[in-house]
Formats: sequence, structure tokens, C-alpha cells
Amino acid sequence: MVKTLRRKFIAITMISVTAVFLIIMGIINLVNYSNVYSNANEKMDILASNNGEFPKLDQGSNMPGTNEINTPENTTNVSGEKQNIQMEQMPNYQSGFMGQKRDKKGTFYNFGNNAINEETPFETRYFNVTLSDSGDYISSNLLNVAAISKDSAISYAKELYDKGSVKGIYDDYMYRQIDVDGNKMYVFLDCKRDISSFRTFLIISIIVTVAGEILVFILSAILSRIFLKPVFESYDKQKRFITDASHELKTPVAIIKANVEIIEMENGESEWTQSIVKQADRLTNLTEKMVMLSRMDEGTRTGEFVDLNASELFEEVAESYEPIAIKMNKTYSIDVEKGISLKGDSDNLIEMISLLIDNAFKYSNDGGNVDVTFKKNSKGKVLTISNSVDEIEEGRHDELFERFVRMDESRNSKTGGFGIGLSVAQAIAESHKAKISARSYDTQSIEFKVVF
Repeated sequence: MVKTLRRKFIAITMISVTAVFLIIMGIINLVNYSNVYSNANEKMDILASNNGEFPKLDQGSNMPGTNEINTPENTTNVSGEKQNIQMEQMPNYQSGFMGQKRDKKGTFYNFGNNAINEETPFETRYFNVTLSDSGDYISSNLLNVAAISKDSAISYAKELYDKGSVKGIYDDYMYRQIDVDGNKMYVFLDCKRDISSFRTFLIISIIVTVAGEILVFILSAILSRIFLKPVFESYDKQKRFITDASHELKTPVAIIKANVEIIEMENGESEWTQSIVKQADRLTNLTEKMVMLSRMDEGTRTGEFVDLNASELFEEVAESYEPIAIKMNKTYSIDVEKGISLKGDSDNLIEMISLLIDNAFKYSNDGGNVDVTFKKNSKGKVLTISNSVDEIEEGRHDELFERFVRMDESRNSKTGGFGIGLSVAQAIAESHKAKISARSYDTQSIEFKVVF
């Protein structure tokens, strides 16, 4: 139990921290990507609105006073090759882009909804390729990019033409198709630097998240010992008390039973002496089960785990309750599939199925049914003990496995017991790596299922 509690503490801490890291880093990277895409899209809007070029700015003495555009005869690319560029003379806007005025700082210009500064045309890498309506190459402009050759640029454009794509991202280039004089111009904007920065930040954020997770795990593993130390100490005291009390009770119980035997030898048996013996046996049984639970809570195996013929074992135990079914006038059925084996401790498994069947007989309604099945299916090897009841809420009833909880408090005087039988059965099942559950499907019966 102590180890389980510590593992749960660490698990909850790690899940909480992981969720926080993922949310924070996710939001940051999402905003970062949104900014990268938005900035690139703004530049592309400008290029697409101006036939694949940035409009010229009037910068007085800081820029040439001419708006002359290179013609096919005097335009070359970075390799000194002639470029076949079909462009028109552009007007010289004396007040910025498209008649928009320069702001107070004289730095930014507005073009539609986009704001760029005077350096944007020079720091932006872009090119365009024009194809005919049938996909034949007409012209290209590679003056503003150095990382791509003419053949590659044409190849990009033709591949997008064949796919019918009009905009998107291709090989870290944002592209858009526009119509120019009845032809199709593909404008490409180089986003490699921005995308590379985004990817670098994403990788760094992942590394930071993983490093943070490792650090939190180490700290939680260390601090859990400190935070849970009072709980550990309290549990150890409780466990020692149970163990010590069980040993201390054995002697007086043994003396009581011995004295009763002497009284019976002298005066004969009576209902009073038999009641004393019965209650002494109940007290002995209770202390033994409490000690067993204490050991199993710590994950300590009791008994020797070996390969068993579970079918024979369970069927033998189930058949031993047939006389009880006849005596209590209850319908009792046993359906055990042959040849199913398990690895476990036979004494503990016998104790588990006995507790479950005994519980079914105790809490089934008068003249009711008790059914025991053990079969193999896709879920595993399934032991099922079900019994009819007068009324029970439909659904899961895992609360019945809590200690000192009973199905029907009104039947305490009739059934006896202390309400820890199902807790012991659960502990035995878990020690065999099995899952135990309780569920009602129809409000008139309850089913206990153990899946190995």
C-alpha cells in the first residue's frame, strides 16, 4: 500500500506537470507558427497584388529617383544569365504604397491591411514563374533569390500546375497562382528562414519540456518520501498494531476455548458454551484475515505460486457448497470449463472462491439463485459468481470491496461476519495479477467477476 500510494503521488504529479507543459508550449508554438504564417501571407498578398513584385517606395535621397523596370533585354539573374521578364513600368507613388501615407516615424507603409517597412523588399527572397494557360513556360524572374536555379523554379511551377494547386507551401516556399494577361503566374516566397526558426524553437521547447519532466520526476520521487513520511509512519504503526493485536489475542482466545472445554467436560455442552466457542472462532478468523490483508497491502506474497489445474480446484470448492444450497433452499448451478490452468497459490485461491461463494449464499434472497462459472474467453480466464437479490442499484458496486462494508446492513444479525471477506478476496485476486469487480445488470442480481 505504501509503495502504491507513492507511485500514485508521483503519477499524479507527472500527469499534472505534463499537462501544464503541453498547454504552455503548445500555445507558444501555435502563436509562433501563426505569426510566421501571417507575416508570410501578408507579404504574399502584396506580391500577388503587384504581379509578383513589391511596389516601389519613394525614399527621396535614400533610393534612386527612377522607377525604371528592367526589360527582357537588360535583366539578368545572379549567374549573369539573361532573364525573360515581362513587366510593365510601375508608377512612382510619392506618398508610399498605393497612395497610402508614411507614418510619423517615416518607417512603415500600409498596403491594404498589410504593414511593411522600407527594408522589406530587400530582405525578402521571392521569385515568380509564368506559364501559359496550357502549362508552357513563358518567363521567370529570379532576381530576388539566389538559392534556386531557373530549371528548379520552372520545375516547381509546372509540378504545381499539373496538380492544379493555386496556393500553399511547397519545399518551404509559400506559393500562390495569379492570372496575368491570361497567363498563370506562380509567385514563390522563400520562408526557409522563418520556418527554420520555428522548427528550432519547436525542438528547443520539446527539449525543455522533456528536461523539465525528468527534473520534476526526480524531485517528486525525492520529495514524495518527505511529504508522505507521516502517512508511511502512521501506516507502519497501524500494521504493527494489527500484527501485535492478533498475537496478543491468540493467547486469551485459546484460554477461553480451553476453559469452555473444561466447563463442558464437567457440566456438559450447552447453547451458552457453544456460543462462546463460536464467537472465539470468529475472533480468531477475524485476526487472521486482518493480518493477511496487512501483508497483502504491502504486496507481500503469501504462499507458493505454482502451476495449478484451476478448473479442478474451483469445481471442487464449488461442489462443497451443494449441501448448503439444499439446506438454504436455493437454486445452485456450477459450470466450469475443463482444462484451465493458472499459476498461483492453491490455498489463497481456495480462500478467494470460498469467500465469494459464501458471500453469494449469505446475501442472496430467500429461495434465490447462486451461479458459479469458470470459463476462458477473449478477456482471459474468467471466474464469475452471481446471486439474485431482492433489490440493488444497477451499475458497478466496487464499494463492496472496502473493509467493513456489507451489501445489506439489515441482514447483519443473520449473516454474521465482519465485512472484510470481499476485501480479502480482492487482495488475493490482485496478488495473482487478476482484476475483480462487482456489477448489477438488472437490479435483481449481482455478479462478482475475477479475470485472470
